[in-house]
Amino acid sequence: MKTKQTFAIKGMHCASCVYTNEKSLKAISGVTDAVVNLTTGKATLTSDSPVEKDKIIDAVASVGYQAMFEDSVGKEKTLDEKIKEEKIKELKDLKTKVIISLSLGGLIVWGSFPGIMDFAPGVLKNFYFQFVLAMIVQFWAGRDLYQAAISSLKHRIANMDTLVVIGTTVAFLYSIFVTFFPKFFMDLKIEAMPYFDVSTVIIGLILLGRYLEAQAKAGTGEAIKKLIGLQAKEATVLISAKDSRAKNNKL
Repeated sequence: MKTKQTFAIKGMHCASCVYTNEKSLKAISGVTDAVVNLTTGKATLTSDSPVEKDKIIDAVASVGYQAMFEDSVGKEKTLDEKIKEEKIKELKDLKTKVIISLSLGGLIVWGSFPGIMDFAPGVLKNFYFQFVLAMIVQFWAGRDLYQAAISSLKHRIANMDTLVVIGTTVAFLYSIFVTFFPKFFMDLKIEAMPYFDVSTVIIGLILLGRYLEAQAKAGTGEAIKKLIGLQAKEATVLISAKDSRAKNNKL
């Protein structure tokens, strides 16, 4: 007889995340099927016999995500409560990162974009100051992007995080080179202009998209939960006396 185990997966953002987790879970010995739902954040594992939690946790962690199980009977939190708690925490974290990233990115744009930079304070035009602001966004706000991208590359899978990290890192590293070694570009008769504004704004907009997505998923998840709660728990079948006699005659 097949057994089913349901648990939550933390850190999923796209269809590639679903594919990666399903592939990793299906590789566990004894597992016949694994279905991951991006909207609810839950995964259902079908196997010949119950799979140890540690194996599931290790399989999910190996691709850069975190598995969460419902507490044993008598403990305080159910799986749905844990998922809701994580969603609230994620929204708060994303909101903070979005505000800081776009604010710092806006300052860099003000000090480097042609036309509006003429009205910017001198400190915002300083490449070294822009470097400090961009570094905060690149490695603090974008840390989760790097973690997801590195995990994907380890498993030879490319996703949206991989593209964002490669693009912003190239722009960031080029800008560092321009900032600290401007003479190299001057000798080549190339304008020594960094692109810190590009890397910071892209990360800020990606995080803004994730924040809006997380909000939508939270609302959708609650709607689905309420819809499931509307389904009938019992069914009543009415059989007329005539149909009952006809059935008995056939027997």
